[in-house]
Amino acid sequence: MFYHGYDNYIKYSFPKDELNPISCSGTNTFGDYALTFIDSLDALVVLGDLKEFERAIKWVSENIRFDKNLTVSVFETNIRVLGGLLSAHLLAEEHLQPNSYDGSLLPLAKDLGDRLLKAFETPTGIPYGAVNLKYGVPSGEIAITSTASATTFSLEFGILSRLTNDRKYDDAARKAVRSIWKYRSDLELVGNHINIINGEWTIKEAGIGTGVDSFYEYLYKSAIYFDDDEYLSLFEKNYKLINKYIKKDPWYVDVSIDRASIVWPIYNSLQSFWPGIQSMYGDYENAFSTIKSFHIVWRRYGFIPEGYNLLSGNVQPGQKGYPLRPELAESLYHMYQTNKDPIFIRMAKDLVWTISNVTTTKCGHANILDVESHQLDDRMESFFLSETCKYLFLLFNSIDNYNGTDIHSDSTTYSNPNPIDIENSIFNTEGHIFPMQSRFFKKFTTTTNDISDINLIKKENNNNNSNKEKDIIKNNNNNNNNNNNNNNNQKNKNNKNNNEEDNFSVNKINDNVNDNEKKEVVKVNNNNNNNNNNNNNNNNNNNNNNNNNNNNNNNNNNNNNNNNNNNKKNNNNNNNLLLSYDSTLEKANWTCEPLPFLRRISSGTFQFIGGPQDIEWFEDKKIRDAMFDLTT
Repeated sequence: MFYHGYDNYIKYSFPKDELNPISCSGTNTFGDYALTFIDSLDALVVLGDLKEFERAIKWVSENIRFDKNLTVSVFETNIRVLGGLLSAHLLAEEHLQPNSYDGSLLPLAKDLGDRLLKAFETPTGIPYGAVNLKYGVPSGEIAITSTASATTFSLEFGILSRLTNDRKYDDAARKAVRSIWKYRSDLELVGNHINIINGEWTIKEAGIGTGVDSFYEYLYKSAIYFDDDEYLSLFEKNYKLINKYIKKDPWYVDVSIDRASIVWPIYNSLQSFWPGIQSMYGDYENAFSTIKSFHIVWRRYGFIPEGYNLLSGNVQPGQKGYPLRPELAESLYHMYQTNKDPIFIRMAKDLVWTISNVTTTKCGHANILDVESHQLDDRMESFFLSETCKYLFLLFNSIDNYNGTDIHSDSTTYSNPNPIDIENSIFNTEGHIFPMQSRFFKKFTTTTNDISDINLIKKENNNNNSNKEKDIIKNNNNNNNNNNNNNNNQKNKNNKNNNEEDNFSVNKINDNVNDNEKKEVVKVNNNNNNNNNNNNNNNNNNNNNNNNNNNNNNNNNNNNNNNNNNNKKNNNNNNNLLLSYDSTLEKANWTCEPLPFLRRISSGTFQFIGGPQDIEWFEDKKIRDAMFDLTT
């Protein structure tokens, strides 16, 4: 799948930005710098194609220059191009032979970072949405940007600062995040679009999808990658706000930032990243509930539309397309890494089958213009190779699932390489891989201008240590620890035992950080959490003792349910779920009958169905049919 897109891009489009897979031509979209080529660099390493990777970075070093009279999206250029260059630089240092890489991608990344930095020269520190690479911010550029576009820089700029020993990039990214948080509503919700000059919200809607998604993603990933307490504190605060105001189990909606009333009862396709973040954070049960619901929509149409109306149970008008987005594959990948449940492999097979059989053209893979008719669009965006194919490949190419299938690019064959230590890496929002390295834990000295903002964060940290706010997801966590006896990826919240060493596969907090000032970050692949809960009762505070006592009582009530769940998972393990052909997929008929996930009770009042406690969720025949092969 990857090489069908990549080889045809090289043949018909290179060095233009994107491939037109139906007309077998190329086009420039976000700029004029071989976007798909740069976006695919680290994917070549994932596939073990180091020869092509070395050839590619040599071409980029010799041919790509950013001194152009070209106005580009600051957000897209950062996550795709700067992220691609930094990822390729780090992976080249790790995986290419000595003396075969001269570090030439880093100066290129620094030059691009300096040009993007001009967009941050605003009264609030919130960047413009576009910048001219040669002349800076264009005259008359609109002074409104989305929250995601303003705050999705902390990974790339933070890495660039540490590689160049120049804190200006990290400072700019951090100031933008602080400014967005500074202008939050009285309910402490951040909106969707903001005026970068005066800080006024122009779209006063909070959600986890379009316009906001990567704000939350980068808070969490930056906290992990840089061992950063400030980003962690902000993520935990916002995680609790999401659960309080935006979550309508198992769905998420857009709400007013002032009243928290529902504005848009829509499942937005970009929300699909959220279960992956939840599972990395350790909130597995809620992540599983949500991703099951998301996957039902995929099963209905064969794809996920850009917008799905939860009230009508139909595709939202004007949002019928599927541009080969990766978010569902991304979440399936992270959730599988959490507990190795083969149900996520089974779900991923649905994605592989429909993408392979519906989007494939002579010259690549085409976007879906309409998920109901499966009409194709003559475009293959760069993230299809950099994210969608990468996450699916990593899912099926893990040690657990590899079936001996070789990977082919023309006449070259590669076998099960797995050259990257994925468990100790972080993906940026474009799927670029940043290996975890101790040099990225470097902290910059606080400046005088930061003091007021940091005092605000510290004040919130102190409030979070009160008895009322001990647990970021306290209500959900009690159920999580009780119901999941798989010993996989459960959180041991507020454990104060300094002698215990947590098994982080994604992050390890420095030992010298004060335990009273930090919270749990993530315990991906922690197979001993439930045992730790039992062994450390004496070391927990009074709140944890109370929770553990309640947990022990609830465990007795839930043993039968747990045994049933485990039996189902054991049955799944015995089935051949890994890449074997499934005839039921070929027979699947993606009809578009409404699935009413949201019921109107009265004017302005809605009742959601689909939550784990809603019996109708399990008894609804349409839903049961949509999940027919996932419930066995």
